[in-house]
Amino acid sequence: MTDREDFCEVYRRNVRTVYQTAYMHLRNRNDAEDAVQNIFMKYLSCRPVFENLKHEAAWFVVASRNYCRDILRSWWKKNRTDEETEMMYEPFDMDTYGEVTEILMNLPDKYREVLYLYYYLEYSLKEIAEIMKKNENTVRTQLCRAREKMKKYL
Repeated sequence: MTDREDFCEVYRRNVRTVYQTAYMHLRNRNDAEDAVQNIFMKYLSCRPVFENLKHEAAWFVVASRNYCRDILRSWWKKNRTDEETEMMYEPFDMDTYGEVTEILMNLPDKYREVLYLYYYLEYSLKEIAEIMKKNENTVRTQLCRAREKMKKYL
């Protein structure tokens, strides 16, 4: 395969995960699309070597999460006016996402991320602990608490 074909294959496998991770953190379609572009530019510039497809997917999740955290800590994001923020926020299309996803988006970050990795991306608790650099028991506790919060809203 050529470099272009290799990149297209990697992009096809991971673009949805990168977008969903970015949208989950940034809560804005435009910012999430920018994040996708920047994450894949980072991939092209550093060309990491992956052991397997799970390792590749984990790299994209971690890179997306770190990029989003940097954006959320940035001066520009912190100093937006309320009016600018309201104009950029796009509410969920209930037909597309459903009530469960809306509730998920309203959970605190630590719970939302664990649920997303466990249920949407189907990582094991051990893999989530490695991705998040946390103790496996901490991840298990966060998952239990997240489920309880979801039950309360449902």
